[in-house]
Amino acid sequence: MILRFFDNPTVLIIASIVMVMALIFHNIAQAWMASRLGDATPRYQGFLAFDPKTHLEPLGVLFLFILGFGWTRQVPVNSRNYGGRGRREALVWYTGPLAYLLVATVAYVVAFTFLRLASGELASAFAVAGDVAILHAVINLFPVYPLDGARAALAWGDRTVRQLVQQLAQFGILGFIVIFMLLSATGVTGAIMRFFRGLIIGGLSGLFGLFGA
Repeated sequence: MILRFFDNPTVLIIASIVMVMALIFHNIAQAWMASRLGDATPRYQGFLAFDPKTHLEPLGVLFLFILGFGWTRQVPVNSRNYGGRGRREALVWYTGPLAYLLVATVAYVVAFTFLRLASGELASAFAVAGDVAILHAVINLFPVYPLDGARAALAWGDRTVRQLVQQLAQFGILGFIVIFMLLSATGVTGAIMRFFRGLIIGGLSGLFGLFGA
């Protein structure tokens, strides 16, 4: 998805930088939430620090450029540190998609600002980054390993849900790619993306209009 802008270096470079930073922010947000909930495991293993070597998974970064979707190293947690039948641990994993939505919101704010300044190319670059961030938020909601949604389902889902996630996990990265492509081809991913994009851009449009942007 990002490499299709190879003929536009501005969009390619800015979107790439924003999304690599988003991958790191995703992990830091999850580590922060785990720490807030009483699990210091991520902090002890350096996941609260902005260290690309700690957070980035080389294969995940490669797929970010090839397919437009990437992933990070898993944030280490200790399930015994969470109560509530796994719901508190699930909150850690769902912080990941929320982090991507926050990145998308910031990217769209920057895009609106550059649009106001009549810098269309820069506005387009940050808008693309926002779209890719929303894609990451949406995909990570699905209970397919190694996505956040799967880890959350394993943490607090019932026996049937956990068995389904474990069965899908047996297919490894190939199974993930197939499901990712199916969700995209059937329009499921696009529909959910349009929903979140509409919420964010609609809210920002009203905000910028309020301030006379």
